[in-house]
Amino acid sequence: MSEGHNLLDDPVHGIYIPVGLLLTGLAITCFTVQDYKFLWILPFAALLLAVRFTAAYRRRKSVFSDRWTNLELEDQTLISKNTAIYRFNMKTTFESLNFPVGHHLAVKVPVDGKDYIRYYTPVSPKLEPGHFDIIVKSYPDGNVSKYFAGLKPGSTVAFKGPVGRFNYVTNSYKHLAMIAGGSGITPMLQVLNEVITNPEDFTKVSLIYANESENDILLRDELDEIAEKYPNFDVTYVLRTPPANWTGETGYVTKEQILKYLPHFSSENRLLISGKPEMVRMLLGYAEDLGWPKTTEKSKGDDQVFAF
Repeated sequence: MSEGHNLLDDPVHGIYIPVGLLLTGLAITCFTVQDYKFLWILPFAALLLAVRFTAAYRRRKSVFSDRWTNLELEDQTLISKNTAIYRFNMKTTFESLNFPVGHHLAVKVPVDGKDYIRYYTPVSPKLEPGHFDIIVKSYPDGNVSKYFAGLKPGSTVAFKGPVGRFNYVTNSYKHLAMIAGGSGITPMLQVLNEVITNPEDFTKVSLIYANESENDILLRDELDEIAEKYPNFDVTYVLRTPPANWTGETGYVTKEQILKYLPHFSSENRLLISGKPEMVRMLLGYAEDLGWPKTTEKSKGDDQVFAF
Protein backbone atom coordinates (compact mmCIF):
# COMPACT_ATOMS: atom_id res chain seq x y z
CA MET A 1 0.00 0.00 0.00
CA SER A 2 1.42 3.42 -0.94
CA GLU A 3 2.30 5.99 1.70
CA GLY A 4 -0.66 8.17 2.64
CA HIS A 5 -3.15 5.70 1.23
CA ASN A 6 -6.43 6.17 3.13
CA LEU A 7 -8.75 3.17 3.10
CA LEU A 8 -11.66 5.32 4.23
CA ASP A 9 -11.57 7.06 0.84
CA ASP A 10 -12.89 3.80 -0.64
CA PRO A 11 -16.68 3.40 -0.22
CA VAL A 12 -16.16 -0.31 0.49
CA HIS A 13 -14.07 0.50 3.57
CA GLY A 14 -15.47 3.88 4.50
CA ILE A 15 -19.20 3.14 4.20
CA TYR A 16 -20.24 -0.44 3.55
CA ILE A 17 -17.91 -2.28 5.93
CA PRO A 18 -18.53 -0.06 9.02
CA VAL A 19 -22.29 -0.13 8.52
CA GLY A 20 -22.25 -3.85 7.68
CA LEU A 21 -20.30 -4.65 10.85
CA LEU A 22 -22.72 -2.57 12.91
CA LEU A 23 -25.80 -4.31 11.49
CA THR A 24 -24.21 -7.76 11.81
CA GLY A 25 -23.35 -7.12 15.44
CA LEU A 26 -26.88 -5.90 16.11
CA ALA A 27 -28.43 -9.00 14.53
CA ILE A 28 -26.17 -11.35 16.53
CA THR A 29 -26.97 -9.52 19.78
CA CYS A 30 -30.74 -9.62 19.24
CA PHE A 31 -30.65 -13.32 18.27
CA THR A 32 -28.46 -14.31 21.23
CA VAL A 33 -30.32 -12.58 24.03
CA GLN A 34 -33.76 -12.77 22.40
CA ASP A 35 -34.21 -9.12 23.20
CA TYR A 36 -35.00 -6.63 20.45
CA LYS A 37 -34.63 -3.50 22.50
CA PHE A 38 -31.29 -2.95 20.74
CA LEU A 39 -33.15 -2.11 17.53
CA TRP A 40 -32.94 1.54 18.58
CA ILE A 41 -29.46 1.37 17.08
CA LEU A 42 -30.97 1.23 13.57
CA PRO A 43 -31.61 5.00 13.38
CA PHE A 44 -28.00 5.49 14.51
CA ALA A 45 -26.84 3.18 11.69
CA ALA A 46 -28.90 5.16 9.20
CA LEU A 47 -27.34 8.40 10.46
CA LEU A 48 -23.84 6.92 10.17
CA LEU A 49 -24.58 5.80 6.64
CA ALA A 50 -25.86 9.26 5.70
CA VAL A 51 -22.77 10.95 7.16
CA ARG A 52 -20.38 8.62 5.34
CA PHE A 53 -22.25 9.01 2.05
CA THR A 54 -22.18 12.80 2.41
CA ALA A 55 -18.45 12.78 3.08
CA ALA A 56 -17.83 10.46 0.12
CA TYR A 57 -20.00 12.65 -2.13
CA ARG A 58 -18.01 15.76 -1.23
CA ARG A 59 -14.72 13.95 -1.97
CA ARG A 60 -15.89 12.18 -5.10
CA LYS A 61 -14.13 14.48 -7.57
CA SER A 62 -11.18 16.85 -7.48
CA VAL A 63 -11.26 18.72 -10.80
CA PHE A 64 -14.35 20.08 -12.55
CA SER A 65 -14.83 21.59 -16.00
CA ASP A 66 -17.14 24.36 -14.78
CA ARG A 67 -15.63 25.53 -11.49
CA TRP A 68 -12.31 25.98 -9.72
CA THR A 69 -11.02 23.59 -7.05
CA ASN A 70 -8.10 24.27 -4.71
CA LEU A 71 -5.68 21.35 -4.57
CA GLU A 72 -2.64 20.90 -2.37
CA LEU A 73 0.95 20.81 -3.61
CA GLU A 74 2.69 17.61 -2.47
CA ASP A 75 6.19 18.38 -3.72
CA GLN A 76 8.23 19.82 -6.57
CA THR A 77 11.22 18.40 -8.43
CA LEU A 78 13.67 20.57 -10.35
CA ILE A 79 14.42 19.01 -13.75
CA SER A 80 16.44 21.86 -15.29
CA LYS A 81 17.83 25.20 -14.18
CA ASN A 82 14.46 26.89 -14.75
CA THR A 83 11.89 24.08 -14.91
CA ALA A 84 10.25 21.90 -12.28
CA ILE A 85 7.65 19.16 -11.99
CA TYR A 86 4.90 20.05 -9.51
CA ARG A 87 2.88 17.21 -7.98
CA PHE A 88 -0.61 18.02 -6.66
CA ASN A 89 -2.76 15.71 -4.55
CA MET A 90 -6.25 14.69 -5.54
CA LYS A 91 -8.93 14.77 -2.84
CA THR A 92 -8.77 10.98 -2.48
CA THR A 93 -6.05 8.44 -3.05
CA PHE A 94 -8.31 6.39 -5.33
CA GLU A 95 -9.10 9.10 -7.88
CA SER A 96 -7.16 9.68 -11.10
CA LEU A 97 -7.26 12.68 -13.43
CA ASN A 98 -8.07 10.57 -16.51
CA PHE A 99 -8.30 13.48 -18.97
CA PRO A 100 -8.82 12.91 -22.70
CA VAL A 101 -5.45 12.71 -24.44
CA GLY A 102 -4.05 16.10 -25.45
CA HIS A 103 -6.22 18.06 -23.00
CA HIS A 104 -5.02 20.47 -20.35
CA LEU A 105 -5.58 21.80 -16.85
CA ALA A 106 -6.49 25.44 -16.39
CA VAL A 107 -4.62 27.01 -13.47
CA LYS A 108 -5.61 30.25 -11.71
CA VAL A 109 -3.17 32.09 -9.43
CA PRO A 110 -3.38 35.52 -7.75
CA VAL A 111 -0.52 37.94 -8.41
CA ASP A 112 -0.60 41.51 -7.07
CA GLY A 113 -4.35 41.46 -6.67
CA LYS A 114 -5.02 40.08 -10.16
CA ASP A 115 -5.93 36.53 -11.21
CA TYR A 116 -3.82 34.98 -13.96
CA ILE A 117 -4.91 31.86 -15.85
CA ARG A 118 -2.55 29.51 -17.66
CA TYR A 119 -2.88 26.03 -19.16
CA TYR A 120 -0.68 23.02 -18.43
CA THR A 121 -0.76 19.49 -19.79
CA PRO A 122 -0.48 16.75 -17.13
CA VAL A 123 2.62 14.61 -17.64
CA SER A 124 1.73 11.83 -15.20
CA PRO A 125 -0.11 8.72 -16.47
CA LYS A 126 -3.79 9.59 -16.77
CA LEU A 127 -4.87 6.63 -14.60
CA GLU A 128 -2.27 7.22 -11.88
CA PRO A 129 -4.26 7.46 -8.63
CA GLY A 130 -4.05 10.07 -5.92
CA HIS A 131 -2.12 12.85 -7.65
CA PHE A 132 -1.05 14.41 -10.95
CA ASP A 133 2.10 16.16 -12.23
CA ILE A 134 2.52 19.29 -14.32
CA ILE A 135 5.69 20.90 -15.67
CA VAL A 136 6.18 24.64 -15.17
CA LYS A 137 9.02 26.52 -16.84
CA SER A 138 10.12 29.80 -15.29
CA TYR A 139 10.57 32.93 -17.39
CA PRO A 140 12.14 36.24 -16.28
CA ASP A 141 8.89 38.09 -16.95
CA GLY A 142 6.53 35.21 -16.14
CA ASN A 143 4.11 36.16 -13.34
CA VAL A 144 2.61 32.67 -13.06
CA SER A 145 5.90 30.78 -13.23
CA LYS A 146 7.34 33.04 -10.51
CA TYR A 147 4.28 32.30 -8.39
CA PHE A 148 4.84 28.55 -8.80
CA ALA A 149 8.53 28.89 -7.96
CA GLY A 150 7.53 30.38 -4.60
CA LEU A 151 5.15 27.58 -3.64
CA LYS A 152 5.89 25.27 -0.72
CA PRO A 153 4.47 21.79 -0.02
CA GLY A 154 1.02 22.27 1.48
CA SER A 155 0.26 25.36 -0.62
CA THR A 156 -2.92 25.21 -2.68
CA VAL A 157 -3.59 26.18 -6.29
CA ALA A 158 -6.92 26.49 -8.11
CA PHE A 159 -7.51 24.07 -11.03
CA LYS A 160 -10.23 23.51 -13.62
CA GLY A 161 -10.50 21.09 -16.52
CA PRO A 162 -10.24 19.33 -18.82
CA VAL A 163 -9.64 22.05 -21.40
CA GLY A 164 -8.76 21.36 -25.02
CA ARG A 165 -9.84 20.65 -28.58
CA PHE A 166 -7.60 17.75 -29.63
CA ASN A 167 -9.15 14.44 -30.68
CA TYR A 168 -7.23 11.19 -30.97
CA VAL A 169 -8.57 7.89 -32.30
CA THR A 170 -6.43 4.76 -32.07
CA ASN A 171 -4.86 3.77 -35.40
CA SER A 172 -6.64 6.60 -37.24
CA TYR A 173 -3.26 7.47 -38.81
CA LYS A 174 -0.28 5.26 -39.59
CA HIS A 175 2.33 7.83 -38.61
CA LEU A 176 2.24 10.81 -36.24
CA ALA A 177 4.75 13.59 -36.96
CA MET A 178 5.48 15.81 -33.94
CA ILE A 179 7.40 19.08 -33.58
CA ALA A 180 7.77 20.52 -30.08
CA GLY A 181 9.68 23.40 -28.58
CA GLY A 182 10.63 23.72 -24.90
CA SER A 183 7.75 22.98 -22.52
CA GLY A 184 5.61 22.28 -25.59
CA ILE A 185 6.82 18.71 -25.16
CA THR A 186 4.11 18.05 -22.56
CA PRO A 187 1.10 17.46 -24.87
CA MET A 188 3.32 15.41 -27.18
CA LEU A 189 4.37 13.22 -24.27
CA GLN A 190 0.73 12.71 -23.35
CA VAL A 191 -0.12 11.59 -26.90
CA LEU A 192 2.97 9.39 -27.02
CA ASN A 193 2.01 7.69 -23.75
CA GLU A 194 -1.47 7.08 -25.12
CA VAL A 195 0.04 5.26 -28.10
CA ILE A 196 2.71 3.18 -26.36
CA THR A 197 0.51 2.05 -23.46
CA ASN A 198 -2.11 0.61 -25.80
CA PRO A 199 -0.91 -2.74 -27.22
CA GLU A 200 -3.54 -2.45 -29.97
CA ASP A 201 -2.21 0.92 -31.20
CA PHE A 202 0.34 0.40 -33.98
CA THR A 203 0.83 4.09 -34.84
CA LYS A 204 4.40 5.16 -35.56
CA VAL A 205 5.54 8.38 -33.89
CA SER A 206 8.43 10.63 -34.95
CA LEU A 207 9.36 13.69 -32.88
CA ILE A 208 11.56 16.73 -33.50
CA TYR A 209 12.23 18.40 -30.15
CA ALA A 210 13.80 21.88 -30.26
CA ASN A 211 15.45 23.72 -27.37
CA GLU A 212 17.85 26.58 -26.69
CA SER A 213 20.55 24.46 -25.00
CA GLU A 214 21.22 20.85 -24.05
CA ASN A 215 20.29 21.57 -20.43
CA ASP A 216 16.88 22.78 -21.60
CA ILE A 217 15.87 19.38 -22.99
CA LEU A 218 13.05 18.36 -20.66
CA LEU A 219 12.47 14.68 -19.80
CA ARG A 220 15.28 13.62 -22.12
CA ASP A 221 15.98 10.42 -20.19
CA GLU A 222 12.31 9.42 -20.45
CA LEU A 223 12.19 10.15 -24.19
CA ASP A 224 15.41 8.26 -24.86
CA GLU A 225 14.18 5.29 -22.83
CA ILE A 226 10.90 5.20 -24.79
CA ALA A 227 12.82 5.39 -28.08
CA GLU A 228 15.00 2.48 -26.95
CA LYS A 229 12.09 0.29 -25.87
CA TYR A 230 9.56 1.07 -28.61
CA PRO A 231 10.73 0.63 -32.21
CA ASN A 232 7.75 2.67 -33.46
CA PHE A 233 9.09 5.85 -31.83
CA ASP A 234 12.10 7.99 -32.70
CA VAL A 235 13.22 11.43 -31.50
CA THR A 236 15.54 14.06 -32.97
CA TYR A 237 16.89 16.91 -30.83
CA VAL A 238 17.60 20.37 -32.26
CA LEU A 239 19.60 22.93 -30.25
CA ARG A 240 19.86 26.67 -30.85
CA THR A 241 23.13 27.00 -28.88
CA PRO A 242 24.73 23.54 -28.77
CA PRO A 243 27.81 22.57 -26.75
CA ALA A 244 31.09 22.00 -28.53
CA ASN A 245 30.68 18.21 -28.52
CA TRP A 246 27.10 18.25 -29.89
CA THR A 247 26.65 16.00 -32.94
CA GLY A 248 22.91 16.53 -33.47
CA GLU A 249 20.93 19.14 -35.36
CA THR A 250 21.42 22.85 -34.63
CA GLY A 251 19.68 26.19 -35.14
CA TYR A 252 15.95 26.62 -35.54
CA VAL A 253 13.79 23.83 -36.97
CA THR A 254 13.94 24.01 -40.77
CA LYS A 255 11.93 22.59 -43.65
CA GLU A 256 14.93 20.42 -44.50
CA GLN A 257 14.92 18.87 -41.01
CA ILE A 258 11.18 18.26 -41.24
CA LEU A 259 11.66 16.44 -44.54
CA LYS A 260 14.61 14.47 -43.16
CA TYR A 261 13.19 13.28 -39.84
CA LEU A 262 9.41 13.30 -40.17
CA PRO A 263 7.00 11.47 -42.49
CA HIS A 264 5.99 13.41 -45.57
CA PHE A 265 2.46 14.59 -46.13
CA SER A 266 0.02 11.78 -46.81
CA SER A 267 -3.60 11.08 -45.96
CA GLU A 268 -2.22 8.34 -43.67
CA ASN A 269 -0.05 10.74 -41.62
CA ARG A 270 -0.82 13.50 -39.12
CA LEU A 271 1.29 16.47 -37.98
CA LEU A 272 1.19 17.85 -34.41
CA ILE A 273 2.90 21.12 -33.39
CA SER A 274 3.44 22.62 -29.92
CA GLY A 275 5.57 25.49 -28.67
CA LYS A 276 5.72 29.25 -28.38
CA PRO A 277 3.24 31.09 -30.65
CA GLU A 278 5.93 32.48 -32.95
CA MET A 279 7.43 29.01 -33.40
CA VAL A 280 4.02 27.48 -34.08
CA ARG A 281 3.21 30.12 -36.72
CA MET A 282 6.55 29.53 -38.45
CA LEU A 283 6.08 25.75 -38.48
CA LEU A 284 2.51 25.99 -39.78
CA GLY A 285 3.89 27.98 -42.70
CA TYR A 286 6.58 25.37 -43.33
CA ALA A 287 4.00 22.59 -43.18
CA GLU A 288 1.81 24.31 -45.77
CA ASP A 289 4.85 24.78 -48.03
CA LEU A 290 5.53 21.03 -47.73
CA GLY A 291 2.02 20.06 -48.84
CA TRP A 292 0.24 19.68 -45.51
CA PRO A 293 -3.28 21.14 -45.22
CA LYS A 294 -3.47 24.76 -44.11
CA THR A 295 -4.62 25.31 -40.53
CA THR A 296 -4.43 27.96 -37.80
CA GLU A 297 -3.15 28.12 -34.24
CA LYS A 298 -6.72 27.40 -33.11
CA SER A 299 -6.93 24.03 -34.83
CA LYS A 300 -10.07 21.91 -34.78
CA GLY A 301 -9.95 18.63 -32.90
CA ASP A 302 -9.71 16.37 -35.95
CA ASP A 303 -7.49 18.58 -38.15
CA GLN A 304 -4.75 16.63 -39.88
CA VAL A 305 -2.33 19.41 -38.89
CA PHE A 306 -3.02 20.29 -35.26
CA ALA A 307 -1.42 23.04 -33.19
CA PHE A 308 -1.72 22.72 -29.42
